[in-house]
Amino acid sequence: MAEELHYSTVVLKNPIVSLLKVSTALSEHTTKLVRDLEQLTDARALLLAANQDLTNLNNNLSTANHILQSDYSNVSTANQRLAAEKEALSRARDRLNWNLRVIYQFEDFPVNEYCSPKDDVGERKCNPCRSGWMLFQSSCYQILYPTNLWKTWEQSREHCSQNNADLVVIGSQKEQEFIHNHTQFYFDMYHGYWIGLTDKANVGLWLWVNGSQQTDG
Repeated sequence: MAEELHYSTVVLKNPIVSLLKVSTALSEHTTKLVRDLEQLTDARALLLAANQDLTNLNNNLSTANHILQSDYSNVSTANQRLAAEKEALSRARDRLNWNLRVIYQFEDFPVNEYCSPKDDVGERKCNPCRSGWMLFQSSCYQILYPTNLWKTWEQSREHCSQNNADLVVIGSQKEQEFIHNHTQFYFDMYHGYWIGLTDKANVGLWLWVNGSQQTDG
């Protein structure tokens, strides 16, 4: 009887031990799962924080890019304005230098022949050529159309000299075309226009008034 009771006791204890082991294992597993969950939660929080940092950084970069684009646009506008001002100053300098070259040709510069009357602010606008003269490239031309007072070649050159000029020396096809387009056509051989070409010094040898020889026929 005693052996049977002992046997029964052993049989009854085995399930309890197994349950305890299972419970312990489950508890440890649960603890591990909780710990893993906490780690995952922490990792998720870190990822969310990192994502927020990236979002903030992207926003900052976007803002900086807008600022740079605005600065670039402002600099580009400023450069264009400076280029325009530089060009205007360059034109003003060239105009001033041209005016000075013209003025230096005269002992007494005829202001009224080159410049308009003073405007409301007291300034005068000067032209590159005198009134009645035409500008072509860098020279001024006067073509006279007398109706009853014709001049000889010498008289015409003297008239030019009195106006600080000389009979024209045609140096290019374009210049010849310019003169041709601004002269009237005469229907007889006794009327026309004098140019700066003569054979007075040596008949048959045509020279321009600047001393160069006429070579193109």
